[in-house]
Amino acid sequence: MKNFLKILLSALFIFFIVTFFIVDKKDGQLDDKGQGQTQTEQKDSKQDEPKENEPKEEPKPEEPKEEEPKEEPKEETPKKGESFVRNITGISINEKKKKVIIEYMDLYYRSIKDLKVYDMSSLFANENARKKNEAAISLLIETRKLKKNDLHLTEAYYDLNFTSDDGVVKVLEDSYIKFAFMDSMSKVYNIKSEFTLVSVNGEYKISKYDRVQDFYVMFTDGNYETVKNNYLKMVKKNLQTDEQEYNDYLNNKVTPKKCDNGYDRKKALEYALKWVDKRNSAWPKYSSNCQNYASQVVYSGGVPMDYYGSASKHLQWKSYSSSLNEKETASGLVYTWTYVPYFATYAKNNTGYGLCARVDENLYYAEAGDVIHVGTNGPTRHALVVVGTVKKDDKVIDVLVNSNTIDLENYPISAYSYPYLSLIKVYGWNN
Repeated sequence: MKNFLKILLSALFIFFIVTFFIVDKKDGQLDDKGQGQTQTEQKDSKQDEPKENEPKEEPKPEEPKEEEPKEEPKEETPKKGESFVRNITGISINEKKKKVIIEYMDLYYRSIKDLKVYDMSSLFANENARKKNEAAISLLIETRKLKKNDLHLTEAYYDLNFTSDDGVVKVLEDSYIKFAFMDSMSKVYNIKSEFTLVSVNGEYKISKYDRVQDFYVMFTDGNYETVKNNYLKMVKKNLQTDEQEYNDYLNNKVTPKKCDNGYDRKKALEYALKWVDKRNSAWPKYSSNCQNYASQVVYSGGVPMDYYGSASKHLQWKSYSSSLNEKETASGLVYTWTYVPYFATYAKNNTGYGLCARVDENLYYAEAGDVIHVGTNGPTRHALVVVGTVKKDDKVIDVLVNSNTIDLENYPISAYSYPYLSLIKVYGWNN
């Protein structure tokens, strides 16, 4: 009996030792120093988490794979089958070419919708094209994340019109997006893109991509990170100015300018809405039509053309025809009508007959029919027309704009790419 008890106790002792060893090995792992680390500790360790927008590192060889429960991978690409494309028109192109273009466009829209850079590396044939594209998208996303309004998208879709496939696939794109902080849709028409595609193992890849929108026009080959970081510094600096303007607006620190005649904002708005995505044949049109469109809007609001004063000093503002005429006559054209910096000079310096305005006015006092100039090194590159505002608690929190080249409709100025802006507030005109 005693021997039986001894045998039984020994068996039980061996059983508990083995059981403990198995459980301990299952619930823990050894790091490279021999220290035990639980699954929970490993999962919560910030050191092991990949930073946002960075590719995940491959598992280290010494880390066990089979014994560990697999975590759900972080989403790096959209779910299969998710697409934002609505209509495809234009010429017929190779289906494999169309496939890679659609895949690219869907990833682009998913990125700006979620404000996250998704992995597009499989679509590109070379590193330079991939890096340039990634730099442009990531800069747009990081810029929008800095803004105080929520610039995620709640809705997004696009139309494509294929116009050419002569070695390079040329595309016109219409974009329809709704920002999270807005109730209405924003539209962008006729965005020009060019895809240079090469065949790799029977599939087409992008060897070069050009897009006439946002930051794609800023990046030349190389130095992408330097350009990106410098640009973000400018954005942050100008956001401080914006915050000061908003505080001044809340404290009502703007005094209206007195003019002989008022500005018909209703008529200016009607014109801006009617001709945002097409060109009025009654006027000369240009490939870069932004200031021409803005001048037409101001004119439709009752501000008369002004052919008095020195054209060389940009004190005239007229467009009777497309021919240059700097004489003080009611004929021809002066570049003040069509060129962004010259119009700003006229608006600032004109004191007699014609436009009565104020340059660099507080943005939050913008009204329909006003003009906004934007740019990279100063507000000298592009002209926009104010068509409305977004309000919260009866206070303006954003300004909505239309423009030609690119044709924007109902677009929030906070989502615009350029860091510098200047509001040219139109108060009316003088006799």
